[in-house]
Amino acid sequence: MLKRLLSREQKNSSVEDVVAQIQAGDESERNNFIEQYIPFIRKTTSKVCKKYLTTDDDEYSIALMAFNEAIHQYSPEKGHSFLAFASLVVKRRVIDYIRYEQRRRVTLSIDYTEDDKENMENVAEVHAAVRKYEVQLESEARREEIILLQKTLSQYGISLAEVSKQSPKHKDARENMLDIAKTVVNNDEFKLYLIEKKRLPMKQLTTNITMSRKTIERNRKYIIALCIILLEDFKYLQDYLRGWLG
Repeated sequence: MLKRLLSREQKNSSVEDVVAQIQAGDESERNNFIEQYIPFIRKTTSKVCKKYLTTDDDEYSIALMAFNEAIHQYSPEKGHSFLAFASLVVKRRVIDYIRYEQRRRVTLSIDYTEDDKENMENVAEVHAAVRKYEVQLESEARREEIILLQKTLSQYGISLAEVSKQSPKHKDARENMLDIAKTVVNNDEFKLYLIEKKRLPMKQLTTNITMSRKTIERNRKYIIALCIILLEDFKYLQDYLRGWLG
């Protein structure tokens, strides 16, 4: 009876309100909140694992810890919902675990010598299969990050198409834009201005960097997208970004 009443009360509050309550120190609410979202956690994890999960599966335990981690790390100022953020964290942690387990099993199950050519070919095939699976997982995780990036950009009145259009063609220019984005996210005053006003702190920026205001304005949407990628700690988009800069 008490459990049903608690659940009903929780539904009357937004998810973000409940998360804020837990972050403020209400530990009694944490277990109830996690239990309520076990179907969400299981469904999110099953999408990564491509199988139905039971409570005995290691991936399920990893997902529960990741969901709890998301509760601690969530910040509503960034403009996206808690569940979108939690989905990202859960999938990322489960993918990391699967990658680790795949590599560990390959290492333990394959015993070869340099003279055993046939076995070496088998080793290469296994490694290729594992790498293919990892690439597939990374692609799905990157797609999830892109969806969240798109939703967050919409809070700034920016579309991915506009970001792509403003993307500098030359490596030096891309690196300069990234340096500006890093300046914003590494400065608490600039970062707060960006999150609250949904625009770059142009006046403050021009007094802290040598680039002209006109150049910053011309690349404004691209710089904001970079800021969001860095602020959200989009692991796979950041990896892609490093390749793009390279």
